[in-house]
Amino acid sequence: MTEPHRAVLDHAKAVLFDFDGPICSVFAGYPADRIASDLIVLLRQRGTIFEPAIGDETDPMDVLRWTGVHKRDSVLDVENYLVEAEVQAVELAEPTPFAIQVMHSIVDSGRPVAVVSNNSALAVQKYLTRHDISSIVSFVSGRVHANPSLMKPAPFSLKLAADQLDVSITDTVLIGDTITDIEASHAAGARSIGYANKPGKRERLSQAGADAVIDSMAALL
Repeated sequence: MTEPHRAVLDHAKAVLFDFDGPICSVFAGYPADRIASDLIVLLRQRGTIFEPAIGDETDPMDVLRWTGVHKRDSVLDVENYLVEAEVQAVELAEPTPFAIQVMHSIVDSGRPVAVVSNNSALAVQKYLTRHDISSIVSFVSGRVHANPSLMKPAPFSLKLAADQLDVSITDTVLIGDTITDIEASHAAGARSIGYANKPGKRERLSQAGADAVIDSMAALL
């Protein structure tokens, strides 16, 4: 009997990868909580008063989202700082075991690969070039500059990637490691494979509705 993740992958005409997690650990060498703290300092310098929860935020993406809702006049500053930090971070990012082999395997099967990420496209491209895999990625659908409302779980980046690859979104699968990836897949009409790279994620990704869940990228080889 075919395993669920294999059936989902084999059905897809194009494969979409989230970046941070399935491809690499973006903030392995430049911690995300440090970047989030720097963004909060930046906002405080501009007179921002935070709710207690956001003032202790450790995810820079959540700081950007918060800014997009509560401090629109500072979104561009936060975005620009975050892009620079991400570009620095990918220089130290640790590749996810077997990720590059999986991407090559998919391309060798005649199907295109795209990266669909809440990280900046510039940072993604820097990483792909550094690891000599830009040639096997047909499209990078990164964060829309200074428009955090379009980040996943919004379906925008997935639909854009499908359009650029000239495939129906229903014929794609997103490999992602967060609940927002699974939610974005549902919203777009794509299938999803959850990558449970940390304890407790398998249950959370399954409960979010992932079509299949894997513990290692090697399962896709």
